[in-house]
Amino acid sequence: MKTVLTILRTFGVVAAALMLLWFIAPIARYGLINIGNITGIVLCVWTILMCIAPVQRWISKKCKRFLATKILYRAVCVIYTVIMVYGAAATAAILFYASSAPEPDSTVLVLGAYVSPSGYPSKILNGRIKAAENYLNEHPNANAVLSGGKGSDEVISEAECMYNTMTADGIAPERLFMEDRATNTAENFRYSMEIIKENGLNENLAVVTDGFHQLRARLISDRAGYDVKTGAVNAQTEPIFIPTYIVREWFALPTVFFKN
Repeated sequence: MKTVLTILRTFGVVAAALMLLWFIAPIARYGLINIGNITGIVLCVWTILMCIAPVQRWISKKCKRFLATKILYRAVCVIYTVIMVYGAAATAAILFYASSAPEPDSTVLVLGAYVSPSGYPSKILNGRIKAAENYLNEHPNANAVLSGGKGSDEVISEAECMYNTMTADGIAPERLFMEDRATNTAENFRYSMEIIKENGLNENLAVVTDGFHQLRARLISDRAGYDVKTGAVNAQTEPIFIPTYIVREWFALPTVFFKN
């Protein structure tokens, strides 16, 4: 039993150390700091401390000297456990919905992202554009709604940026419908569904966004009451960002249920 526990602790330390480096990488390379990698770093450090037996015993012993630190230590352990269990369940759901294939010839709904000051798509938006183009090329009877308004720091709307890029890449303009009012995911769906109904497009959806965002997009769609079949078309996300953005989604998912 002691040998098994030692193996598990060793595995925990190695796995947490590797994940720690993965969460630090976007900070070191791009200066990207958000609740995703901050939370990931804290969880990994705590996992390492708790998996190194002498360190865990020392922390536990020191905290038990005073009632306040004893309560704090137990509270931290409970919070850590709750976050890890919730995170595992949320990650499993994220991966499941990211792998749900759309119906053939579904209408492609491309969720917008930031447009660079030059008017060209950002890296994230370009990934979504390429994923949409691939689906449209594979399904010649499908059309697409390009959804995204113009932010205060954008020179053109996200929809127009997508349209310009996709037509330049050879996608027929008559297959593309611009929705340039949306400022969030809920509006992406609301205004896009209006366009789909007005133009008699297939109401089955192939939602194009990053894989980590597919679950939240589906929850928003379902909560709005759209009775349509929805599948995922995932943009290629740079691997360095995946853990950070998945953990960030842990915190974003509950907000879906508190918005009108």
